[in-house]
Amino acid sequence: MLQVRELHVRYGNVRAVQGVSIEVRSGEIVVLIGANGAGKTSMLNAIAGIVRPAAGFISFQGEIITGLPAHRVIDRGIVQVPEGRLIFTGLTVRENLRLGAYRVKERGDPAQAMEQALHNFAELRPRLDEPASALSGGQQQMLAIARGLMARPRLLLLDEPSLGLAPRAVQAVFRLVRTLRGEGITVLLVEQNVRQALQIADRGYVLEGGTVILSGTGRALLAHDLLVSSYLGITQHGKGQS
Repeated sequence: MLQVRELHVRYGNVRAVQGVSIEVRSGEIVVLIGANGAGKTSMLNAIAGIVRPAAGFISFQGEIITGLPAHRVIDRGIVQVPEGRLIFTGLTVRENLRLGAYRVKERGDPAQAMEQALHNFAELRPRLDEPASALSGGQQQMLAIARGLMARPRLLLLDEPSLGLAPRAVQAVFRLVRTLRGEGITVLLVEQNVRQALQIADRGYVLEGGTVILSGTGRALLAHDLLVSSYLGITQHGKGQS
């Protein structure tokens, strides 16, 4: 479905992504793992058309989309839910959702799209006419994801969806990601909650310094010595590192 080959992203003299190649197959959950500054968000932004790559190419369903502006990328079925939610707190929940369908009005009934988007978000339904600022952090994250679903994505890019959430809300987010995959939506996930992300992922890539240093199935990466010691903070024998 998605192929990224030898991608480079730069901000002036800063090289955020350096020759990264990844693949996402239809129906998968693929996770990007790495410390802050590893290039994960820059990868998503390049795929979503928010930043223009300095080199390399991005292909989606056989079409080269490298350098397309964000609204054209959305038209092709790639939708990003950004880090930090970025919902419009001064608007109602309903208005936030309607904004998600702005680019796809010609592809169907927005009211029907809202019903479909709310299918997995029962907590939002009775609060549609309340300001988004009245929602809890977990509910705001659900709103951000539901808004993304309003655009009827084929590929959903999720950037740190569990960031800053209470443990119960974190669990709800990961359950939702599995549910979306079951409904036919392919997911590319950036997440620092490494253990839980890999437990639901089909495959993963570990980025460091803008390059891929490890890749494999979620299960294989969970058992990899370097990943376990560096990102989970334990040894294979289960003892904490000093």
